[in-house]
Amino acid sequence: MQASYEHPSLRIPVTAEQRDRAADYLKAAYAEGRISEAEFDRRIGLVLGAATRKDLNDAFYGLVEPSAQATGAPYAAPFGNTAGGYGDPGPFRSYGSSLSQAAQNFPALQQGSAGGALAHFSGLFTSVLGPGIGYAASRPGSVARKESAKAFNFQLIALIALVVGGALQGISHSGLVGFLVGLGWVAWAVLTIVGGVKAAHGENWTNPVTKAVKLHVLPEK
Repeated sequence: MQASYEHPSLRIPVTAEQRDRAADYLKAAYAEGRISEAEFDRRIGLVLGAATRKDLNDAFYGLVEPSAQATGAPYAAPFGNTAGGYGDPGPFRSYGSSLSQAAQNFPALQQGSAGGALAHFSGLFTSVLGPGIGYAASRPGSVARKESAKAFNFQLIALIALVVGGALQGISHSGLVGFLVGLGWVAWAVLTIVGGVKAAHGENWTNPVTKAVKLHVLPEK
């Protein structure tokens, strides 16, 4: 059996900047639909826990095509050596630093997490107005624009629901309706705050209300 070989560069510690670039690359891949939400969660966990370049490479395995010609480093033969017959796992060789290099060279995305968080939090005081202004003022394709759209759509649904609930309460004077309207106010405040916190941390969180009610006036892209 052929002995495995690990390129020395794989033992180099990963810097915080390299880890951030790798996370940005995965966010872009998720936004473009190249990986699912579950796969994004798995890969971002590997990136955040990466201590060496080998650890960082594992987060991109199967997503970024390694290029030994570009880096001079050995690369993986993940599906084995066909000389051993069909299904033979073969030797698994290191795929070197090419994936780490790809993550390092990928331009950092405009995070816009502060702007996105502000759009969510502004809904507490301005309803749809603040998120709408944030959407109009942010760059197309940016995280801030995406989060502003999420905030606007949720605030619009909440506004409609609370107006309808308040009207029903005024007509019926029902204690049950009043209780449900009060519960709705609490849920609105909590979900607005959660959306802002998630945006501030750069998490691609989907509000359960907008997930259930497909009223997306602004595209969340």
